Amino acid sequence: MSAKTNRLLAFIFVSTLAAPTASAVERGSAGLIETPFVARNSATREISCAVSLAHWYSAELGRAAPGARIAVSFWRDPADGTLYLLNEVGDRMAVQMAWCGFAGASWESRSVVTLAQGKPADLTCVSDTDRLVCR
Repeated sequence: MSAKTNRLLAFIFVSTLAAPTASAVERGSAGLIETPFVARNSATREISCAVSLAHWYSAELGRAAPGARIAVSFWRDPADGTLYLLNEVGDRMAVQMAWCGFAGASWESRSVVTLAQGKPADLTCVSDTDRLVCR
């Protein structure tokens, strides 16, 4: 190889090392506080609860037949209050909003759930005409 080629390769190598990298996705619950979420179905139809995550994605938390319940753990960052749902590999997904509604039409029949700062959500959901009410 020529000296010019060696200098070019050295430049490319050093530039690659100095290039900014994408920030790593934080994983796991280390340093976070577990915040339980429970929704008891006192309605006459199956219910479904879901969350809106960062970047406008949503994830179903679960479904419950009448008399059953949905129970999951959220994780809160005590430093900034961010609430996370951990996916199957432990990635922290920021929760923007939570709701419960009738299964198959949970968004249309939703009851928005207020996730109080640092407090577990322990809800009872009941039918109210064509909507679900969870308190």
